[in-house]
Amino acid sequence: MAAPFLLFVMLAQQGGAALSSSPAQAVVELQDAIRKNPQIESNYTDLGNVLLSTQNFSEAALVLEAAKARFPGSAQVALSLGVAYYGLRRFPDSVAAFLDAGKLDRNAEQPVAFLSRMSENWADRKDDVVRLFTAYAKNHPGNALAHFALGRATADAAELRQAIKLNPRIADAHMELGAVLETQRDLVGAIAAFRRAAELAPKNPIPHYRLSRLYARTGDAARAEAERALHEKLSAQEKAELDRRQAATQHLQLTVRP
Repeated sequence: MAAPFLLFVMLAQQGGAALSSSPAQAVVELQDAIRKNPQIESNYTDLGNVLLSTQNFSEAALVLEAAKARFPGSAQVALSLGVAYYGLRRFPDSVAAFLDAGKLDRNAEQPVAFLSRMSENWADRKDDVVRLFTAYAKNHPGNALAHFALGRATADAAELRQAIKLNPRIADAHMELGAVLETQRDLVGAIAAFRRAAELAPKNPIPHYRLSRLYARTGDAARAEAERALHEKLSAQEKAELDRRQAATQHLQLTVRP
C-alpha cells in the first residue's frame, strides 16, 4: 500500500497541488481569501493541498468536504479529497472520491493512477473501478497507464502486453504480466517478465522475491537462493529510504476555522 504522503507526491507531480514555502502563512492567507470570496474553487483546493503536504489530513478533509458541497462538479476537489481520506485510512471513502473524480473528468489520468495503486482497498467497489478503467482505456487507446490499470485489475495478459507495447519501460506492467503468467503456469514467460521488471526497477525488491519462488519451483536452487538474498538486501534498503523520506516530509500541526 502506498503511504499517504506518496499519494500526495503523485498529486503534486501531476499538477494537482499547490505547495508553499511557508505552509502556516499560506493556511492563514487562503482561509482569508475564502472568506472574502467563497466562489473561487482554487482557494479551497490550494488550502486543502497545503494541508495535505503537511500531513494534516483531518483539516484537509474538512476544507475539501466544504469545497465538495460548494463545487460538486469539480474533479480536482474529489481527487484531493480522496488523498485526504486515504491519509485518514478511510479507504472506502477514498476509493469513492477517486471514482467520483474519474466520472467527473473522464480524461483525467490521476484517478486511474491512484486507484490502480490501492487495489487492496477496492472491496465491493471493484466492479466500479473496472468499469472506470475500461472506459478510460477505450477513450485513451494510446495510453499505456490505461491498459496497465485495466490489465492489472482484470488479470488480462493482453491488456498488460498492450501497455508494454505502448511503453516498454513500465516495470510494474512487466511485473503484473509475470504474475498473470505464473498463475497460468507459464513459468518460463513469468521468469522473463520478472527479470525485465528487475532490470527496469533495480531497487525494487519484489521482482526478486517472485523470481526466487519461480526458480525454486523450476528446481534451480542456486538462482532461487541468490534472488532471495537480493530481495532481503533491497527490502532493507527500501525501508531505510522510506523512513528517510517520511522523516524529511514536513509535518506541521495546522488548524483551519470554518
